[in-house]
Amino acid sequence: MKVMKVLFYSKEFVRIHDTFLGWMPEHHVDTADETTIEKKIADAEVLVTRPGAPVGKELLSMAPGLKLQQQWGTGLEGIDMDACRELGIVVCNTPSRGTGNAEGVTEIALLHMLLLGRKYAFASENARTGKMFSPRGISLWRKTACVVGLGNLGRTIAERLAVMGMTLRGVNRSPVSPDGLEKMGVKEFFPLNRLREAVPGCRFVVAALSLNDETRGIFDESFFRAMDKDAFFVNVARGALVDESALLRALDESRLAGAGLDVLKDEPPHPGNPLLSHPSVTLTPHIGGNTDESAKGIFDFIRDNVGRLSRGEEPLSRQN
Repeated sequence: MKVMKVLFYSKEFVRIHDTFLGWMPEHHVDTADETTIEKKIADAEVLVTRPGAPVGKELLSMAPGLKLQQQWGTGLEGIDMDACRELGIVVCNTPSRGTGNAEGVTEIALLHMLLLGRKYAFASENARTGKMFSPRGISLWRKTACVVGLGNLGRTIAERLAVMGMTLRGVNRSPVSPDGLEKMGVKEFFPLNRLREAVPGCRFVVAALSLNDETRGIFDESFFRAMDKDAFFVNVARGALVDESALLRALDESRLAGAGLDVLKDEPPHPGNPLLSHPSVTLTPHIGGNTDESAKGIFDFIRDNVGRLSRGEEPLSRQN
């Protein structure tokens, strides 16, 4: 086995530098942020980046020995795939399902659905002021939910919602077999180009799509007008899927009952973003996949991929 030079690139990784050393003692491991990356990348054979981190040709060209661009997570936005192909660099992501990522994001989706349905802000205020047994909440049981995107994340969400007694509709860009839909508990299926037909009659709509040129801004004015006025929109995928101005108008005009957001278009958000303080919005700071189990599961996958590369084997979850 060849000792690999592995560089974890982000300020978040720098903060837990010693953790990486302990988890991968068989390889040479280092961390870098924006201020040190150009100095440290020259010797790297494996570059590990967080989703959204800019990895362009100029940066990649500074590492002549780079063999693997490994993403900490599923999304590849920020990576110059053409440059990787040109330079002969293998690009891999980390599958969300089974590593703890999809499972953690699913739990955040459920959290937002429960907070919205049970009117958590009002309930907390009533508890503080001694007003008991109010407000009356909305149960997930027996309600219809639409999961938009039936990849690893969407499947995981659908399975959990089905167990909770919800009736499920699913939307996906590519067809899903009847057997696959049955395993997820999805009763009705719509292709992505019929998204607006799928949401009427749904009390909850959960976004689980990957972000690409086709899906950027797909949740727009016409989409929110297609939703029922008593419905809730939950986004645990990518902020740029949503036209935030259209979402804000729908909330302000009471064309939507509420929204639960773990992701925003700009992260960190501008302090003046009105969604941050909107009374009909529940908000978390992109923590869906940030759990103890996902940290271990993702790192174990990356460590295995580095090991495969060191033994001359094909790394898993190759994307180019």
